[in-house]
Formats: sequence, structure tokens, C-alpha cells
Amino acid sequence: MEFTVRGTPIRVTKGTIIIVLVCLAGITFGGYDYVQQSEAVDDAVTVEATIEEASVSQSESRGSSDYYVQIEFTYQFQGTQYTGDQLFPGSISQSYDTRSDAQSAIEPYEAGETVTAYVDPDNPSEGFLERQTVTSPFEFIAIGGLGLLLTALNAIGARKPGAETGIRSEHEYTSTRYQTLFGVDRGTIHSLSIQLLKIALFVLPASVVSTAAVLLFAGSGSGDPAHLQVELTDPIGVLLGIVFLAVITLVISVLLYSVWSFTEYRRLRERIPEPRPPSPFTHLTRLVTICIGNYELDAYGNRVQKTGVAFLVALFFLGALAQILVF
Repeated sequence: MEFTVRGTPIRVTKGTIIIVLVCLAGITFGGYDYVQQSEAVDDAVTVEATIEEASVSQSESRGSSDYYVQIEFTYQFQGTQYTGDQLFPGSISQSYDTRSDAQSAIEPYEAGETVTAYVDPDNPSEGFLERQTVTSPFEFIAIGGLGLLLTALNAIGARKPGAETGIRSEHEYTSTRYQTLFGVDRGTIHSLSIQLLKIALFVLPASVVSTAAVLLFAGSGSGDPAHLQVELTDPIGVLLGIVFLAVITLVISVLLYSVWSFTEYRRLRERIPEPRPPSPFTHLTRLVTICIGNYELDAYGNRVQKTGVAFLVALFFLGALAQILVF
């Protein structure tokens, strides 16, 4: 189904409707669970509970691991015996990035111990041990919201932007803009960004593997790699320095390529006859459609796609580098 709103084309398919419904369900579920958590925490009364079991379980997905606590306790409320299995209120289990974090969460709860539990008088069968809310429901809200946003952006606007744009050949029109970047020939900047990227992609994995191997060897000799004293002149210090320089090189190469690619997009755009289509970088719906489109793009569309992806990669690496420098 296709229609227009103030001249903007909108296309809705069965797949669009299904994705929207799934995203709305995720947002609704996450919001509902958080409201339930908050009400349970606000209305909770204390009871004595006996810990029956406390352990950590591991869940693997796509090469990464999440850890969850498994806890079971018994308690009485108004003369009725109940069995609980929730550390926090709500139906969404809290996950942990490392086993040690999960073990720290259940450290106060050993089998046979008598502890304080909390019960919502309106729902006494759902007792819990920690009187606080968790952020797990916001993951459902965030994922659902992102999916809803991308689906909406993909549905709004031209169906195949970046295809059959009608770019004039270089014989008809040659752009004189951006002949140099940072005072250097633009071709040199492009070649430099590619060379730096290749170097970083080779050095970074090699240095990370080497660092892990040296740490493992040093740890087996000292007994505890977590307490190793590292100097800049030590092999580990040198390798860590190489890792850091490789990350910096990777960020610089992606940034240089992003700048070059954006200027190349601007040069291509000048070769489109008037009236030109709206710029994808000022109309997000077109940018999303081009970046995730599976149709055939022309030279202009391909450049928009590569530029958009390059900027996303650059932002990701800058965010990761900022976290490393902060912590």
C-alpha cells in the first residue's frame, strides 16, 4: 500500500506492519514490566526467607556470554508458604557481563541462610530479595524503539533513492570542488586512509593475540595475571602500547576515509542535473533507505551508502575509544 502525506511518499507492506507490531510489543512489555517493578518496590513489605539454592548460569549467544543468577528461597506470608526465585522484582531477569559480577550479586545469599525478602501484599507469590528496580526492561524499550524508528524511516520517502540518478559524465561536467583536503591532494588522502586501515586491521588483531598470549604465559608463572605489575618497557607494556596505537590508527583511517567519501559524494552531487533530489544527509529517511536497501544503486547511491556506513563506523570507534580513555 502506497500513499502520500504532503507530497512525501509512504509505503506500507505486510512486513512493515509485522515489524511495527513486534517493536510495539517489545516497547509495551518493557514499559509494563518496569511499572510492575516500581509498584512492587513501593508497596513491598518485609518477610523472613530461607535460601534453598544460589548459583550462576551461563548463556551463550553469537560468541558472547551472559550470566544469570539462579536463586530459590522459601518464605511465609499471612500463614501461607511460598517459594520465590527472583533476586529483583519483575519478570525480566537481570543479566551480567562476567561470572564474577553475577557471583557478587548472590554473595550475601548462601544456601541455608535466613535473609530478608520483600513481598507485594497484592501479589505475595512473587517475592524478591533486592528492593530495587533493574534496567533490563529498558533494553526491550530501546531495541523496540530503534526497530520502530528504522522501519518508519525506511517506509517514508522515495522507494529507491540513489538509483538512476542521472549523473552527468565527467566529460560533461567536472567538479572543481575539494581538489585538496587539509591542503593535500584528495587522491593522496584517499590512498593514505586505505593504507592506514590495512595496517591497523593487520596490526590490531596480531597485537591483541600477542598480548593475550604473553599475559597467559606470565599469569601461569606468577599465579595471578590480574595482579601483574606492567611497565612501559616490559613486553606486555610494549604490546599494549602497540594495541593502543593500532586503535588510534584505525580511528584516524576511518575518519580520513569518511571525510574523503563525503567530499566525493558532494562532487558527484554536483553532476546531477537540476532539479536535484533532496540530500540524504539532510533527509534521514532517504539515507536509511539507501544504506539498508537491497536494490541496485548507481555511483551516487553507492557513494552515499559508503559515506553513511563510514560515518557510523567512525562514531562507533570514537565512542569505544572515549570509553577506553575514561576508564
